[in-house]
Amino acid sequence: MQNVRPMNYLNYLAGLVIACVATPGLSAKLSPKVPKQFVGSWNADVKYCGKGESQLDIRAHDIEFYESSGPIKAIVVQGSDEVALIAELKGEEEKPYLTVRHFRLSEDQKQLSDVSSHPPYVRHRCP
Repeated sequence: MQNVRPMNYLNYLAGLVIACVATPGLSAKLSPKVPKQFVGSWNADVKYCGKGESQLDIRAHDIEFYESSGPIKAIVVQGSDEVALIAELKGEEEKPYLTVRHFRLSEDQKQLSDVSSHPPYVRHRCP
């Protein structure tokens, strides 16, 4: 998975957020916090939960992965299984940067796919 830094993608997402909020017919909406079904620790391989490059921790207002962490600045929810996040991340000796992530939960809520990457990057809920 790559950090998304290009401004054209951020502009695209910002436009998408505005369109979702401004268009009453769409079911996507802004949320004040990450919905509870997305909150938790996730890893590409359950045996490595708590460590490794694929570890992802999502909390109500912040996110941590790839040795970077930071506050979530915008949350857009579509239904109960899809969320898009804009976060301001900072790692060791890095300037803060914006990243965009679009996640989709499996029906049983045990797998979280990062559909911002192609192909989607799948992580499993850690126990």
